[in-house]
Amino acid sequence: MKQLSTKEKIMNAAIDLFSESGYDKISMRDIAGVVGINVASIYNHFPSKNSILESILEDYTKYNSGSLHDQAIFSQLRENPTTDGIMSCFQLVFPEGEEEHYLKVLYVILQEQHRNPIIRHHVAENLLGNEQHIKTVFDILKELHIIRDDTDPDFWVKAGSSLFYTFSGRMMLGIGDSSSNFSGMGMAELLRHMFDMMLKICGR
Repeated sequence: MKQLSTKEKIMNAAIDLFSESGYDKISMRDIAGVVGINVASIYNHFPSKNSILESILEDYTKYNSGSLHDQAIFSQLRENPTTDGIMSCFQLVFPEGEEEHYLKVLYVILQEQHRNPIIRHHVAENLLGNEQHIKTVFDILKELHIIRDDTDPDFWVKAGSSLFYTFSGRMMLGIGDSSSNFSGMGMAELLRHMFDMMLKICGR
């Protein structure tokens, strides 16, 4: 198992705390307590709580860097033209064993987009504003005869965009889980059901 640096431990602790209690309710002292260091030590790595949040976003961006414009993911979709293949195209299927971590990161990003313009821009550009990417997925599925030839591409794009807006809204509100607490895995299953529904509507 990889040995985490202090900086990585701080970010992981912040992700857990932000997703459980919300960014505003967590202090640098709270984060330091989870990591097991004194609060002054955090400032050796991060000048502010906001800088931790932006580092979390940067780390997530590096994870899927260029993925929405990488032709390789479309090749993978051709090999696996299923709901899971579509979700992989939008970086919503995460490495085995790390699903909950990345879904917590996504949850924090969606929660904080209203407050932080950097995060809001990222969400708009990479999660909600990717109509061309949705259209490319449509073209591939049509080419593979997964969806009907008479399916309106505008309907597919609008429906796909609506799914992401619905997903992000429900994730921010914590809706869709069977328990009273947030569960990223529950939200991922909700999105999978949404894509299944789209394929049933448009499928052959």
